[in-house]
Amino acid sequence: MSSDFSGGPGFLAFLATFGLVIAGVILFLSLSRHLRKVRAQAAKEAAEAAAAGDAQATAASSPEPSGDGEGGERGGDEVADEPGDRQ
Repeated sequence: MSSDFSGGPGFLAFLATFGLVIAGVILFLSLSRHLRKVRAQAAKEAAEAAAAGDAQATAASSPEPSGDGEGGERGGDEVADEPGDRQ
């Protein structure tokens, strides 16, 4: 019973795997950097909106009743006699 096994995938397969690992690490670091930047920008925008006393945010927090029977959000449908409609 002779074996024709030559020793494994070889050095080229190792280099391909190592290259994929390096590419994955670089992509992960890039993603982390980008997410950190996005979070910082969102926090900055929220702080600016709070400091400015944005009139739109104030109006959105206390909506006026719209009279459409959908709870005042002004986005409800206008189909009559649906099971979820308020009377």
